[in-house]
Amino acid sequence: MDQQTEFEIYYQFNGSSRHFTHRAAHLCESDALHIATLHAGVVSSHGNIAAGPVRLALQQAEGLGITDVLWKRSC
Repeated sequence: MDQQTEFEIYYQFNGSSRHFTHRAAHLCESDALHIATLHAGVVSSHGNIAAGPVRLALQQAEGLGITDVLWKRSC
């Protein structure tokens, strides 16, 4: 069983700064984008934006008002 790690995710939603923590075994850029859309309460008509290429995920997230997504492991 994979050990869960806590990550901090920072993003802009329609120009407003937001952040939260998320526990997962691992995290990648497209996962962070998808989780940020869920946190912001916006739903993509394309389903899970993490399922495709990162560039497409970035475009879809931006279309939903999510920008500047940064993430790191919590200390």
